[in-house]
Amino acid sequence: MTVPSTAAAHGLRARLQGRSELGVAALLAVIAIVIAVDTANIRHTAINAGVMGPRVVPTIIAIGLGLCAIALAISVLRGGHADAEDGEDIDLSQKAHWPTVFGLGGLILVFALSMDLLGFVIGSALLFYGSALLLGSRRFVWALVIGILLAVGTFYGFVLGLGINLPAGLLTGIL
Repeated sequence: MTVPSTAAAHGLRARLQGRSELGVAALLAVIAIVIAVDTANIRHTAINAGVMGPRVVPTIIAIGLGLCAIALAISVLRGGHADAEDGEDIDLSQKAHWPTVFGLGGLILVFALSMDLLGFVIGSALLFYGSALLLGSRRFVWALVIGILLAVGTFYGFVLGLGINLPAGLLTGIL
């Protein structure tokens, strides 16, 4: 009796061979379900009651992600697959450079932990600068200037444009 179940498992494995995009479809479906469940748990209050309400945009996003997951799964099961990455500056035979990956992860962690102390502008500028250096930039001053401009522009875009306060940290009273 174990022969048919083993053969069935082998047949399923053979049919799924080379269809890793189904994993992406499954991930999209899981994200859509999580967003839908969280959206269903949003309570309407007088504070967040508006013309559309707080559930409209998350519902649209969940439906869109779910439809993308279904469309991708159907495409893959019908034999469609994405072409292998063929970027002009990517050498797929090389392995990941783990010191860079862990360095970027460490920078993001330090940024998150020091946000209240340093503030968004200083933290973001240092995050950009450190990332540029880790990724191979040798234009030290230029990377710092771009980091500062991006951080200040983003800060004022959120504060003035969207009305969302970001921590100023060490620059409280200056910004």
